[in-house]
Amino acid sequence: MDEMQEPLFTTVKLEDFVPADHPLRPLRLLVNQALRRLNGLFGTIYADSGRASIAPEKLLRALLLQVFYSVRSERMLMEQMRYNLLFRWFVGLAIEDAVWDHSVFSKNRDRLLEHEVIEAFFTEVMGLADKQGGVAPVTQDTRTPLG
Repeated sequence: MDEMQEPLFTTVKLEDFVPADHPLRPLRLLVNQALRRLNGLFGTIYADSGRASIAPEKLLRALLLQVFYSVRSERMLMEQMRYNLLFRWFVGLAIEDAVWDHSVFSKNRDRLLEHEVIEAFFTEVMGLADKQGGVAPVTQDTRTPLG
């Protein structure tokens, strides 16, 4: 039989599942730095009330993963976010956090595009990478097949 006895309670950190030498680790630090620099920009485009929104920091991180891992659609990206621990760690979603609906993700992405936040983010990340001597690229050899 293929049954697994799971503990009732468990304490795990996503951090523990990501190898110390994974190429996304230095990139995540660089992204943190870029996001801190852009923090003031985020407040200008989000209202205090209204439709459901996704924290821009998390959305931008997810977009990076979509590019690096050649995820073909936002629906597939949300599927990866549901069960891929590396993706959850990089984006900042805890295991128990719900994943966004792909249509909400698209609308929030469009809002960032409209305000040129995505362009500013990528420019900031690339500028920081240049100043710091670059970061190890995420290559085909380090990617987890997405199926």
